[in-house]
Amino acid sequence: MKIHSSLATLLLLFVVLQLAACARTPPARFYTLSSLSLDQSTHRNAAADRSRQVIAIGPVAMAKYLEHPAITTRSGATTLKRSELDRWGGPLGDEITRVLVENVAALVSAEGALVLPWLETSDADYRLQLHITRFDGPLEGPVTFNAAWMIFAGKRNKLASSGDISIDEPVEAPDYAAFSEAMSRALVELSHRVAAEIDAVHGAADTPVAAQDRP
Repeated sequence: MKIHSSLATLLLLFVVLQLAACARTPPARFYTLSSLSLDQSTHRNAAADRSRQVIAIGPVAMAKYLEHPAITTRSGATTLKRSELDRWGGPLGDEITRVLVENVAALVSAEGALVLPWLETSDADYRLQLHITRFDGPLEGPVTFNAAWMIFAGKRNKLASSGDISIDEPVEAPDYAAFSEAMSRALVELSHRVAAEIDAVHGAADTPVAAQDRP
């Protein structure tokens, strides 16, 4: 009986300690990326129009180490740090796609352009494909963003433009809220670049061949 009583006491003590440990664990904090603020963008509300320019964003591919719910920072040239209590509110790839959709819609010059995430079954006038090789940095900054992009045109998916971009964005404070805000600002810079490229491709497509060949 004494043995059973001792085991029961130990089990009860273990449960109490576990509950106490759980009670001391702070709740996780969740973050999202933000798109252009209202004073940085031109708000457009367009009625339904079958002739609207359609721009698709995606697929957005990332280095595998970024595909983690915890926010990833860099603690050294080849070492990473994850904060299990500071996490993304959704998959980072989805967050990046959402922000690019909203930013590009605000920045392209085509009136009433429809910008949406790319679906394999969708037809689009232009499609932006992105491959991100780095999107991190020390918690105190800067955030480093490295990526290559391609713009495809028409239903035949013809490559119309491509390039790469490297961005270093300062972080205003050594915390995860400021870190995610710096990541958002890096995406604003990317959005300006690709929106300008889409405008250039669209402008070239609208230029008559005779005018292009004219010296």
